[in-house]
Amino acid sequence: MKRYVMVLLVLPAMLMTAACGGGGGEVAATPQPTGDAIANSVQQTVAAIAVAQTVAALTGGTATAPADLPAVPTPAVTPPDSPPATTTAPGTDTQPPPTSTPAAPATAAAPTCTVVSGVNLRGGPGTVYDPPVGFAAANTALRPLAYTPFGNPQGAWLLVEVVGSGQQAWLSAGAQFVRCSVDPATLPPPANVPATPRPPNTATPTATAQPVAALPPDLRNVSGGAGCLDDPDINSDFQTDSRFLLRIFAQLFDPPPGESGDGAGIERVEFSVRESGYTHTERTAGYCIFQGGEPTCRDWPRNQFGQLTWGDGGPVVVDGNYNIDVNVFPKEDTFISQCNWTISLTVDVP
Repeated sequence: MKRYVMVLLVLPAMLMTAACGGGGGEVAATPQPTGDAIANSVQQTVAAIAVAQTVAALTGGTATAPADLPAVPTPAVTPPDSPPATTTAPGTDTQPPPTSTPAAPATAAAPTCTVVSGVNLRGGPGTVYDPPVGFAAANTALRPLAYTPFGNPQGAWLLVEVVGSGQQAWLSAGAQFVRCSVDPATLPPPANVPATPRPPNTATPTATAQPVAALPPDLRNVSGGAGCLDDPDINSDFQTDSRFLLRIFAQLFDPPPGESGDGAGIERVEFSVRESGYTHTERTAGYCIFQGGEPTCRDWPRNQFGQLTWGDGGPVVVDGNYNIDVNVFPKEDTFISQCNWTISLTVDVP
């Protein structure tokens, strides 16, 4: 154990002697350390520390570096040149140039309609919606909202808003009643259709019922043929009119003595409307479907609400196609056979 202590004591002495540069003599001026000197000094320090650690490990003590080791100079460090700061020239806009906003596309003009002739306004698409909720005179401006080709009972109808009043109602889409800036069939269908009302009780009219404007219907697609056109004994023809519907002209080419003109030799004319069940026998010339005669026929009958009817107190006339059978009966003493007409037409009720 003593041998180890002696060795360890000798080593620091030797290191100290080496660090002091040997024995006596004049002490030379201390030169400034160079790079090699610094490296050697670092190596000596590391070696001394290693020896101290070894001694501590052998003796159980704490390793301590020798106090007289030369200080290791710290080399000066020159900071690198800083990069030049970025500057922005005054007045220079660094934002991207603004882009122009494209103009909004032009909006198509809203469709409009104009009343051609006075027409009733209804609560639903069809004449079954009675009584009317109003009346639009000629040249009334409308804004169309919806269109349906299937009115009740039939026909095309428009849902419109009356410009100025804002009232919304239905009216017939017939060209004789209304004219639009667009094809009505291109309008959207109605979102909903009001429930069909019950027919009004004609026996007990309500006090709040509004009368319908007395407008004539529109008669279209009129055609007629008769089985007596080639009969050399009977001269007959017919006339349709929106005011009184139908008149028959009939007379015999060879009438009884004392008779001449329209109705000569004719006993009666019988009318029958197949679709409505209406019938009438007329004995006065000219032979009118709703009575009357020369010079004029009686106007088409109407009920207390102003609606057209098939005869007095008969069913209300609705839009549709009708076939009218007409039988012309000569007087019995002429011994001439009857003449039969069939007249077809379309009725549009305003």
